[in-house]
Amino acid sequence: MPNKKRILIVGGGYAGVSVAKTLEKKYRKNDDREIVLVDKNPFHTLLTELHEVAGLRTEPDAVQVPFRKIFGGTKVRVIVDTVKSIDFDAKKVTLSTTEMDYDQIVIGTGAQPDFFGMDSVRDNSLTLWSYDDAVRIRRHLDDVWARASAEPDAAKRRKLLTFVVAGAGFTGIEMVGELLELRDTMCERYHIPKSEVRTLVIEAMPDILAMLAEPQRVKARKYLDKKNCEIMLGAPIVAAEPGLVKLKDGSVVEAETFIWTCGVSGCAFAGTLGFEAKRNRVLTDDPLKAPGKDGVWIGGDNLWFIENEKPLPQVVETAHQTGELIAHNIVATLEGGELKPFKSNYHGFMVSIGGKYGVADAGGIKTSGFFAMAMKHMINMYYLFTIAGINQVWEYFKHEFLDIAERRSIIGGMIEHKTRGYWLLPIRMWLGFSWVMEALNKIGEGWLQFDLGSKSGWMFSSGVAQATLNPVPPMDAVSEASEEVVETVADVAQSVAQDALKPVLDMTKNIFSVDGSVATWFRTTFMDGIFAKVPFELFQSMVVGTELLIGLALFGGAFTWIAAVVSIGMCLIFTLSGMFAWDQLWFVFAAVLCMGGAGRVLGLDYWIVRFAKKIWNGFGWVRRNHIYLDEPSK
Repeated sequence: MPNKKRILIVGGGYAGVSVAKTLEKKYRKNDDREIVLVDKNPFHTLLTELHEVAGLRTEPDAVQVPFRKIFGGTKVRVIVDTVKSIDFDAKKVTLSTTEMDYDQIVIGTGAQPDFFGMDSVRDNSLTLWSYDDAVRIRRHLDDVWARASAEPDAAKRRKLLTFVVAGAGFTGIEMVGELLELRDTMCERYHIPKSEVRTLVIEAMPDILAMLAEPQRVKARKYLDKKNCEIMLGAPIVAAEPGLVKLKDGSVVEAETFIWTCGVSGCAFAGTLGFEAKRNRVLTDDPLKAPGKDGVWIGGDNLWFIENEKPLPQVVETAHQTGELIAHNIVATLEGGELKPFKSNYHGFMVSIGGKYGVADAGGIKTSGFFAMAMKHMINMYYLFTIAGINQVWEYFKHEFLDIAERRSIIGGMIEHKTRGYWLLPIRMWLGFSWVMEALNKIGEGWLQFDLGSKSGWMFSSGVAQATLNPVPPMDAVSEASEEVVETVADVAQSVAQDALKPVLDMTKNIFSVDGSVATWFRTTFMDGIFAKVPFELFQSMVVGTELLIGLALFGGAFTWIAAVVSIGMCLIFTLSGMFAWDQLWFVFAAVLCMGGAGRVLGLDYWIVRFAKKIWNGFGWVRRNHIYLDEPSK
């Protein structure tokens, strides 16, 4: 196909994902445009949350967003491979397993730690700039604390319990915040006095968090002081040895843990592409094109672009905004439009110091503590929603709140505890049995004996005639049935009023009584206006059948979540029709409990859920709109 154009994106970081998502929306129905993304990993990494994994606050998969979630059901083709070289003249990319031609190429391979020529620091420190780095620190910390708990030698123990973070920028302060929280957890677990643990931040500059306003920096320092963190400012590190950190003033810190966060450069690969570069960051023009080569675009941490006499900062917003501009300019190039120059629009910065405290200066709002952390969580969830939908937002919520360990979140451990499915088995079985009995009672009352006339007239306003497949029964029969039900409701209300629930009943009877405002609105709007047009034979059959199906489903643990939702819906219909009874309110709360996976214990959902998920998640439109359950099947 002569007009088919391939857009190749090298790197699935923030810039690469931004380019791919924007282009996919534009070219979703254009078969002449092919979008290919190449990355060495099968997942997009949330670099801003690496410290949580490193500090054992969240599990490693908390920072992974699989590309099949982001691009499932779309025209973006993801190749998990490593780019070895690029021939810009021939427009050809060599991967470790194959070669590929392109028409437009985006370089977004990210950054790497910068050691400023100090090889000894590189060889004797841990870094925090990739998923592998975070897992490496995580394993190291777990090992160090276990060794310290069993170390009898005081000097060796002191060295094991000394933790040094070099750099007081965002990454460094967030990492030290995790170390301080981890200290509290590990000291309790291994019965180690906190006084034996030493945590240091060493910074060459005169202050921490230079990109934040002074009030926020002061708050951060005060919080670190409160947590007994030592802050060494104006103290450049010049060298390191195994277990030793050497400072410019000649002093030495003995520490088994030395984490380097003092700066980043573009990745080494970007520096080998043959373009003019500074610290492996390619110099670009306003539209973010690489000079001298056709169809080559540079995004994120790989570019060196001067704005307001400063190079763009290597932060997420830079990557995201450059990605969007590059996508626009690629479309303009291919379709004959006008290229746009880059102009940043930063919204601010947020720093978490552990899971419970943070400082933020974003959107013109300066906050700290709970509100800063809440803002950070909201922004993270918004970003995840834009790239992978509500499914990934739910995954984030689980990692950050439901599955959090040791109360390390802004709400502590209030919602982290989980109930075992076997404790829900009795309530599921009883609720199912109760619904079956409700259906059988209605059958015994003649709900399926249609020659007796309507048995559901009490759900409608007085004088409203339900449709019928047969001649309408005498209205006095319906009225008598309605009056009987009203008398029953009055009796129940009178008995309840005599006990301790009287204040609550007095407050709510206007809502739930037959003539209450809510019940009247619901009855006249839905029952009189819609269901009265359904023949009562069909309506009563539907009610009895639904109750019977709910009961059997719950009793057998089949499609339990759906059955529970329908159960709640039926209770709401009965309640809002004026048939509220306190002794039946437990149906609603029991159904809510059953929604928590109650059908997977001694129930058919053990098999049904897995099979249903596989079928549902395999549909292309489900994956494309991110409405799959857990993980997409393809």
